[in-house]
Amino acid sequence: MKKHLLKFDWMKALPICLILLAGFQMSCKDSVDEGDIYTFTGQTITQYIAADSNYSMFYTVLQKSKVSKTSKSYLSSLLSARGHFVAFVPTNEAMTAYLDSIYDKTDYTIDTMSEGIASTIAQNCIIDYEDENAQMSTEYQVGAIVKGTLNDRHILVSFDTLQGGKFTIVLNGSSHITQSDIQLSNGYIQIVDKVLSPSNSTLPALLGEAENMRIFTHLLDVTGWADSMIWYRDEVYEDTPDEQKKTKIKWTSYYPPEHRYYGFMAFPESDSVYNAQWGVPMPVVENKLVSNWDEIMDVINEKCREVYKDATDNDLTSHNNAINQFVSYHLINFKEPYNKLVRHMTEAGFNVNTPEILTLNVWEYMETMGPPRRLLKVTQTAVDGVMHINRHSYYDNSFNGTYRETSCTIEGATISPNNGSYDNNALNGYYYPIDRILLYDESVPNIVLNERIRYHMAAPMGELMSNDVRCEWELGKRYIVPIGYCATLDNSLCETDFRHMAKNGGNSWQGIQGNQFAFANKYIVTFRLFPVPYDGTYEVRYAVSNLSTRGLCQGYFGTDPNNMKAVGLPFDLRLLGTDPRIGSVADVTLFNDTALCIENDLSMRNHMYMKGPKYYCANILTGPHTKTLRERTESLRLIVYRGPMKAGETYYFRFKTLLPQDATRELFGTYFELVPKNVWDNPMRNEDVW
Repeated sequence: MKKHLLKFDWMKALPICLILLAGFQMSCKDSVDEGDIYTFTGQTITQYIAADSNYSMFYTVLQKSKVSKTSKSYLSSLLSARGHFVAFVPTNEAMTAYLDSIYDKTDYTIDTMSEGIASTIAQNCIIDYEDENAQMSTEYQVGAIVKGTLNDRHILVSFDTLQGGKFTIVLNGSSHITQSDIQLSNGYIQIVDKVLSPSNSTLPALLGEAENMRIFTHLLDVTGWADSMIWYRDEVYEDTPDEQKKTKIKWTSYYPPEHRYYGFMAFPESDSVYNAQWGVPMPVVENKLVSNWDEIMDVINEKCREVYKDATDNDLTSHNNAINQFVSYHLINFKEPYNKLVRHMTEAGFNVNTPEILTLNVWEYMETMGPPRRLLKVTQTAVDGVMHINRHSYYDNSFNGTYRETSCTIEGATISPNNGSYDNNALNGYYYPIDRILLYDESVPNIVLNERIRYHMAAPMGELMSNDVRCEWELGKRYIVPIGYCATLDNSLCETDFRHMAKNGGNSWQGIQGNQFAFANKYIVTFRLFPVPYDGTYEVRYAVSNLSTRGLCQGYFGTDPNNMKAVGLPFDLRLLGTDPRIGSVADVTLFNDTALCIENDLSMRNHMYMKGPKYYCANILTGPHTKTLRERTESLRLIVYRGPMKAGETYYFRFKTLLPQDATRELFGTYFELVPKNVWDNPMRNEDVW
């Protein structure tokens, strides 16, 4: 069943917090092995906290906090053990202010605190990096700390300058690090001036708490979309034993995701943006209620009908209503911290050791909540690191170009990582304010999305983002994706591996953006594709890295996953690009002569193959990425379908192995491309190699 959480204040939240903790499954051990307790003289995190009277209240909290609901050990013992932890330790002054606020009284006696309340506080303040090195504050960036807390919440990071010009790191919008990176034998301590306490409100409820978001919050309520964004966690998955989540056939050392959280994001405009750009009256608040909703809604209805002309239903909750479609185009059915809205890893020139230095614009396509099915595009510009929605640019995309942005014709809406003093980190997602009104007008399908839509295979699988499975390259994890875990992936007839490329043997790998899939054994795997922006003829392409261990498979395409038609000839994934049946000739062999290289590209297309793109490179852990996928003979794009597709329609693509049960076979993949005919068959210009 799905868990339904309502809006509540802190006093009402405390019982709910206990419920959440009761169901909480931690990644660290349920009990602490006494053999793991340090016996040498170097201080542990617990010893440091216990030795300083300024942190005595938090030390009491650690002594009262169990590692998990089934554990007999306390967090004070855990932080005395070997490991890689970061503790965000509040001072006694910060603890007093926090307890006074939630109990609405002064001089609360901490000795009377229950274990449940103590665990809520402590688990929000501790990160267990497990087998990875603990992260120092010097590695933080705007957005979120990569690893979640013991309470499975991300800590949001921003930067500020205090009076007098002193630089400070701000956590969750209001807590400042006053002493940073105190190194101890089992990790680091960051001293904070306010207890880290992320909101337990759902995303719609948290939006309702922001006084500058009254209009968008009202639109969520009247269209019914608020009711679609209240889910928190899949309790059926939570109660399923691990052995039922994983089929141990090939990848016996990989593990299923620990949880299946639901997640949501919203890109709302503030009230002032509606007022400045659409002339919408500012909300008039009387006795805590807005008194001029009729005037506000009249203007919004008029503006939305101008754009969503085919949405003619007057019922605001109907998907065929103009305001309803306007609102749904702001909503995403998964959650990502700001610094993961796009993925940096293998773009040309990028160096994993200096991730703050951006080399190329990086983008991510996201399907909005609908119907109708629609995409928006988030682009981070390399020159300034700013995130934009539906930006359209031109690039130096010639054969020997750099793919740097040369001009911009549509700026797009700028995404803010936070909402100032208002919390944007909800229990089940985030919201990011934008600086201009977001519309799916004619410019989006006809200009912004009228391009080669290349997206990582994980992009339609929101469950991987909401549960940190598609997480940072630093963590280097490998997962089994359980059958049915992702709504847009039917892997019921195969074992699915999803792995991260770096720090776990990922050097020289070819998966883009730090992740790659593999499907093993007698596989039949079906993907739900992203929607195309307009009716027309398209190519669907699938990226592979061919090896002798791959196999032979047949492709199927259609709108009904239960009745799909075979398309084209079988794909032999054991062939290198140099095989005559593919016909790839290296650019260097052709003297990097543009005309000769393009001629070879056209010859490969006759075999329904393409070289890999120049934009992405093979992964390198020690320096900048320089060896492009185009240079690697095993990195190829299969043209798996060529034919008509309609906007908003749902299409599926299936791969089915043709080899016998005892054969070596594996389907590798990292990205799809949906490419309109005017890109790949344009008489005025060839499709770029990027």
